[in-house]
Amino acid sequence: MSAFHINPGSPLKFSEDFIVRSYHTDIHRQLTIPKLCSFFQDIAGNHTVACGVGWEVMQEQNVFWVLSRLKIEVIKIPVWRQNIKVTTWSMGSNGLFAYRNFLVEDEQGNAMVKAVSMWLMVNTETRRLVRPDDYMRDFPLCAEKLFDGEPEKLKPMKNAVFSEASKVAFTETDMNHHMNNVSYIERILNTYDFDFLKQHSISEFQINFLKEAVPGDLLKAGCENISNAEFMNNIVREADGVEMVRTRINWG
Repeated sequence: MSAFHINPGSPLKFSEDFIVRSYHTDIHRQLTIPKLCSFFQDIAGNHTVACGVGWEVMQEQNVFWVLSRLKIEVIKIPVWRQNIKVTTWSMGSNGLFAYRNFLVEDEQGNAMVKAVSMWLMVNTETRRLVRPDDYMRDFPLCAEKLFDGEPEKLKPMKNAVFSEASKVAFTETDMNHHMNNVSYIERILNTYDFDFLKQHSISEFQINFLKEAVPGDLLKAGCENISNAEFMNNIVREADGVEMVRTRINWG
């Protein structure tokens, strides 16, 4: 193990422009949370590539990133055909966690979405956690915060109502051979009643990733109504009852 070589002059912040396409939107022509999270994954990866430590480089040292926690606050959701700018930056690490922010702005520079994430680095062969600082000590850091605190550790649900279980699909699996982050979110949102989704939109979304689901796993999604506008959700492996993710969603 050795620290990664970081490209000289690597950017503290990394920005990309996106156009909200029709296949990024829901029936209201609004950008969906899963597609937004796909933008976040893309730009986080592209930032590391620009700094010289993309996926291929990490594979050479048998490590990869996994998302642990994510908090999203929606100020104004982007819509079909809108041009948006997504900016990301790393705030460094604390122990096993590495912190990364995301900011979505419209063409006038107005903030539309804010997000903060916590990541873990995993050894490809042992599947054990490693300390990011051991590898990323020279990665460019920006201390600017979008939230006062970090994404919280969500509490277990008490009275969850579960959907029918189904296996992890091929299209839900990513290049690290486990279920992709966005696929969990899509499963959870698809458990809500269609009429409810027609009448409500997400104002705040939080997710904790607890275990990795892999091909062959049979998963079911749980839901618990906390208040009129707040719901807890999770995804559980049916074979042993182990939770894969927990979410808390505030609806407007």
